Amino acid sequence: MKTIKTYWAAVKAWRDRYSQWMSVGNRANWCVFAAFALLIFLQTLIFDHFAFREFPTYTSVQNGFAMIISKIAAAILFASLTFILRDKRWLILLSVIIDAWMIANLIYMRNNHILLDAEAFNMSGNLHGYFWSVLIYVELKIDLIFLGMTALFSTIFFFTKRSARSWKAWLIVIVASIGLRHASEGLFVNAQHKQHIDSEYKMLPFIRDLREPVYGIQFPMTVANTSVLYSPFYIVTDYYLMINNIQPERPMNVQDSLIMSKLIYEAPTDSLDSPLIIVLLESLENWVVTPEIMPNLYRLTQNDHVFYANRIHTQIVGAPSADGQMIINTGLLPINAGATCLHYPTNTYPGIMRLAPDSTICLLPHDPKVWNQTQMSPAYGYDTTISYSDIDTLLFQKLNSLVDDGNRYIQCITQSTHAPFWNEKYSHLELPKSMPWVMYNFIRGFNSLDDGLGYFIRKIESDSNLQNYTIVITGDHRILHYEKRDQMRKYAQQWRNKGEWSWIADLTPEDDCLPLIIYSPKITGNPRYTDDAFQMDIYPTYQSLLGNGTFYWRGFGVNLMAPQQNRILNHENALLLSDKVIRNNYFQR
Repeated sequence: MKTIKTYWAAVKAWRDRYSQWMSVGNRANWCVFAAFALLIFLQTLIFDHFAFREFPTYTSVQNGFAMIISKIAAAILFASLTFILRDKRWLILLSVIIDAWMIANLIYMRNNHILLDAEAFNMSGNLHGYFWSVLIYVELKIDLIFLGMTALFSTIFFFTKRSARSWKAWLIVIVASIGLRHASEGLFVNAQHKQHIDSEYKMLPFIRDLREPVYGIQFPMTVANTSVLYSPFYIVTDYYLMINNIQPERPMNVQDSLIMSKLIYEAPTDSLDSPLIIVLLESLENWVVTPEIMPNLYRLTQNDHVFYANRIHTQIVGAPSADGQMIINTGLLPINAGATCLHYPTNTYPGIMRLAPDSTICLLPHDPKVWNQTQMSPAYGYDTTISYSDIDTLLFQKLNSLVDDGNRYIQCITQSTHAPFWNEKYSHLELPKSMPWVMYNFIRGFNSLDDGLGYFIRKIESDSNLQNYTIVITGDHRILHYEKRDQMRKYAQQWRNKGEWSWIADLTPEDDCLPLIIYSPKITGNPRYTDDAFQMDIYPTYQSLLGNGTFYWRGFGVNLMAPQQNRILNHENALLLSDKVIRNNYFQR
């Protein structure tokens, strides 16, 4: 007991000497400022390491310096609060908020491959059970690093006494932060070899859209340069513009108009003489289309009159499911900054269902408010939206009944295979218990989806009426983070030549590939396309099976069933041009 008292007395003595030293003049402010700025700077470096490992961030020495300077600027900006807070213990709360923000962005990045943005906050009220789909990507061994740094900071500065405010020092630090921020912008722009930047971009206000001419379309890279702590400023301004329907213009130039003239037929004979059903399977990736995991869909890929392409690269940007739906229905690509469905719901889109001679139906498994389907479904040409069931068996039975009732133009969207893939409980597929649980749930989830999809596939194979339809089945986007893919690949390799589950060894999750399956009586045999293709190719491919004439809008991609077509635009330039087309409401004319 005496030893404990002696130890506690020593701690109190150290606390008193420390508090006295920290209370002398302005020294306390500068010491706390330096320590807090260093802590924040280290946290942003750690964040970048875990968030952007798959992106080539430091592509040059100059670019690396720009990113380091931007993080220093953000660190001293937040640490500047030291000079206007009398009680420095309030900085502990700020540190907790910063840690929570970084952890939230890491989790969201693992789930959606982007950082938190205005669209994420806009959708937060319409998650409808998606809460757990975010939490499954918590990785304690990484996320606890940030909380540990806060605990360290709290221990060091909890005993700090009050000190006087120093507004002069605060202003000096703010000016220094702004100066460093613009220095990092200049270094980055120079490193990217930007020869000309309009005056409106020189100060780069906190509007993400206006930064695109400098940083390009890779917004994870943008945040990697600017520090994740700057993103709240962009989110606030982006959100304000979105809810007030204010969008920066992106004018089309002469070259853009020339390219569009090659993609548009001025004297079309638009007509859908073939009934059309589009089936979008949530998060469907190509590697699960196997006899073991999805036997019904796999069987369909082997049938006559079925075209199968297994390497369709996703091109979504800011709104995974909604972007996939737009690409497949319109042949356009999404805007480069944000969610098209939230920013431009009143545009005129070249939706394929607009050409249908009969009524059109969009069958949803969720509330139409999700991804703004209330406005977007009519914009794509669907005059009836039905919100039905997220249980795949019921959803596809409903699709079958719509066909039986004589409906010929339908889009059916699933959602059960969204993370955390809880519909795996309906699966009868046995898997080794040693399998990583995300892989286990993912595989069994798609096995369960296939059971429901089987009701529709068997109808395709047996119903003479459906045999006259064109039926498109594909996924809307990838979902697995690259770390999960690496984990799955390593696990699969362990099962080579191991008997009962040896087929697991052949599972090789691609980085971003989707399958495309098209059934049509106009398809001869069972053609395959095994080269790399893109989501923008889906629209012109199935469009070629729908009419006897020429469609007004041919899309940015190519018909994968036509031999040796030359692309007018590669996938990156198509994304840039489509962005301008949407922002200018090009098809309103």
